[in-house]
Amino acid sequence: MDCKAVDYKNIPVQADIIAGIIRLNIESNSCLSELDSYISSDQGVATLILRVVNSPLYNRGKQISSIPVAISVLGFNVIRSLAMLAFSRSLFPKTQSQLFSVHIWQHSLLTSIASQAICQAVGDGKMQDEAFIAGLLHDIGKVLLFNHDGAKYLSVLSLVLDQGHDCVEAERQIFGCDHCQVGREAVTQWKLPQHFADYMGVDLAVPRPEYANSPVMLSLAAANCLIECAQTDAEPGSRKTKLMACGLDEALSEHFLQPDFMASLMDNETYQLCANL
Repeated sequence: MDCKAVDYKNIPVQADIIAGIIRLNIESNSCLSELDSYISSDQGVATLILRVVNSPLYNRGKQISSIPVAISVLGFNVIRSLAMLAFSRSLFPKTQSQLFSVHIWQHSLLTSIASQAICQAVGDGKMQDEAFIAGLLHDIGKVLLFNHDGAKYLSVLSLVLDQGHDCVEAERQIFGCDHCQVGREAVTQWKLPQHFADYMGVDLAVPRPEYANSPVMLSLAAANCLIECAQTDAEPGSRKTKLMACGLDEALSEHFLQPDFMASLMDNETYQLCANL
């Protein structure tokens, strides 16, 4: 199957809204009103954001009842990231498949939270919101393949989880293309910034030395590896080796492998509110 055979427009939310939120410039005089307009265009998204901002993680002691107030209290970057969370969540199909829910949606959500934390730890707090968004979108190619043929994608997951196949190889075997190719095509079809091809169109399981030059890619690759290893119960020694291959030094690798860190991701209010599709 050619990756262009996937229907990139058959998604629950308009792709131009996602692209618009990503492209918002905080230096623009209209960025706050534009962000409010995007969020308000979908009542379900607005409701989810208000639920999250009123959770203990973000609550500032008073009930927030509107998106403009949320922006003024928590700031543009926080609400922009939460908007991307809400719209990304709506891209994922509602399904009874526990495999899909855990290994695609919950994996993406945990990866986004971990990627944000890792980006801050490697010394680039200014890019942590970008790292969060990258984590949310990195497996969109898998979502689009699942939308194309859910039964086939469950066969892919079976090959990966039960027989130990590499995900990209399993996708090519079942579909004739892989989620990286589909992700890169989605960047083009949805008119996302071109650098999003690095987040959505690269096999993160393959270590690349150039990640060391990009805090976001380093954080994304390490977070993806960390969550994937946890979900597949990889041996502790191999987890550390894989994290260091992503570009983390030994001390940070050991830090993020501590049980307390993974527990903090699972206990995160955003994860608790959004983990179930």
